[in-house]
Amino acid sequence: MGAKLAKSLDKAKENGVTELDLVDKGIDDLPTNIGTVETLKKLNLSKNKLKKLPSTIGNLRALNVLNLFNNQLKELPHEITLLTNLESLNLSVNKLRSLPRGFGSFNHLYFLDISYNSITEISTQIGLISTLKELHCSFNELTELPPDLSRCTDLEVINASHNRITELPADFHKLPKLKLINVTNNKIQWIPPAYGKLEKIEKIDFSKNPVNKTLDEKAIRGPEVLIKYLSSDEYGSLYLAETKETKEKETAAAAASTTTTTTTTTTTTTTTPPVASSPPKETSTPPKSGEESPAVSESPPTPTQVSESLPPPPADTPTELPTEIPGPSAGH
Repeated sequence: MGAKLAKSLDKAKENGVTELDLVDKGIDDLPTNIGTVETLKKLNLSKNKLKKLPSTIGNLRALNVLNLFNNQLKELPHEITLLTNLESLNLSVNKLRSLPRGFGSFNHLYFLDISYNSITEISTQIGLISTLKELHCSFNELTELPPDLSRCTDLEVINASHNRITELPADFHKLPKLKLINVTNNKIQWIPPAYGKLEKIEKIDFSKNPVNKTLDEKAIRGPEVLIKYLSSDEYGSLYLAETKETKEKETAAAAASTTTTTTTTTTTTTTTPPVASSPPKETSTPPKSGEESPAVSESPPTPTQVSESLPPPPADTPTELPTEIPGPSAGH
């Protein structure tokens, strides 16, 4: 497949091809001469078996759309950040744990999908992508969303469901075009009151989070009721009181953990055999002729039995993955 694909890419270069559709071709290694097809504007490599990309991918400076949905990518080459004309980048359903440095260089990007990976952090550089309209980062291992997203003033959709996020940045109220925030299945307890200033918001979905009961009830009644409640003095006072108490508890717990040192001591017990005492000096009269000496019996030591038990290995939990290729929302 590799040699055949390389020849096809040479032909694509000669013909000045602008779109290349290589969906579900069983490709596990992309030839380096992909970088010679510099006329490419759309490249679809979804549903293949790619584990890495060649650094020559960075030569495709005219590329607008790159779809790598459903591969086996564990990392991205730094050269991918040279694709400054990208408008849509789909990296969903891979094995990525991080994004390369310089990710903020995509100054034309409006659609970014990094869902269904193992990403633990989104770099603050994402705030440099001022053109970004949709961010999809669900089903990862994120514990927070970068406050720098508030600099992406064209942002309309944030989908960060099924992560480990504990709180939302208050500065998101500075996003004048934001329509949807989906943070279902996280660990969020409160929504910042400043979100009541979101004029274009159509839905804030924080279901399946340990949120305040009243807040949850307002959300069920619709976005208008929720926004009104977030803007109220009642909620503002409640939010300040509860978040202050939470921070005080966290500070106290942190202080306690620094002053308390847990020392694990491993004690090794050595059994020393008893030292045989010197036999007492005989003071009695030796036995007369014909008498037998008393018999001396010794019992052998009892062996120590050691038993070890190993816990069974944990069962793997299958992850449900999307079967369709995600794409930008209608209208973009």
